[in-house]
Amino acid sequence: MMKKVDILIDWVPNNFGASPLNVDVACVATGSTLQEVEKNIVDALKFHVEGMKEDGGPIPDELNGEWEPVFHLTTRAQLKYVDSYITRSALSRETGINEQQLSHYANGQRHPRPAMQRRISEGIRAIMHNLSVIF
Repeated sequence: MMKKVDILIDWVPNNFGASPLNVDVACVATGSTLQEVEKNIVDALKFHVEGMKEDGGPIPDELNGEWEPVFHLTTRAQLKYVDSYITRSALSRETGINEQQLSHYANGQRHPRPAMQRRISEGIRAIMHNLSVIF
């Protein structure tokens, strides 16, 4: 059975940044797009594991053998990603969260509570669903 490695993706100034969750390794990657940071963190983890093998050091169970990444985006990363596809105005209408508050979350000036994070994620999904019925 292939192991899952949880990876957190956040928006750091001007880039997406990624690091593994609950894995005892210091490994990070960045990328200008979501696809780029996903590829970069997987490549970085594989490179890191190879280095640990060459050094004869212990390899965390999650990374020993075959594994696959499971990506988790922070609210800030979600908002930055969808900026190219969904206006803040549309997301505000769908979630009931005012645009200024959404901007504060996207820029890291404020951090949403879990219930607000769910509203934002559900709002993004609802807009995607509403657009998908067109085709």
